[in-house]
Amino acid sequence: EVAQCEMCGLQTRFPRYNDPGKLLEWRTGRCGEWANCFTLVARALGYEARHVHDWTDHVWTEVYCDSLQRWAHVDSCEQAFDTPMVYEQGWGKKLTYCLAFARDHVVDVTQRYTRKFDELLTRRTQFSEQELRRAMLSINEFAMD
Repeated sequence: EVAQCEMCGLQTRFPRYNDPGKLLEWRTGRCGEWANCFTLVARALGYEARHVHDWTDHVWTEVYCDSLQRWAHVDSCEQAFDTPMVYEQGWGKKLTYCLAFARDHVVDVTQRYTRKFDELLTRRTQFSEQELRRAMLSINEFAMD
């Protein structure tokens, strides 16, 4: 990926490493790479972890927390634990789809990350809610095989 400085216009190549070993060696990555790495580490330590993709360009992790008895938001880039409103309220993001991918299932977790779900639904125009549910059901059936 090529990045350009907004101040001087200088361009530089920004490597995108999805191999955790390479990422840790170079210590250069964006949210996707670090979420991949963090999710891998959480799973290696025995935690249930899900990789969450936000269609408006961010990625983070959810880890099942036994003490809370629920999934907790964990953003390794933001050093954030259980602060799901950080994107909508802190960053001012206009979320659309937030889908969490686990070892054996995928789930729409968007409602956990917004206080304005009715408003958000007006931005979900890539496919119908029924099509989304059907696609996730198909992925979940495939994952269980």
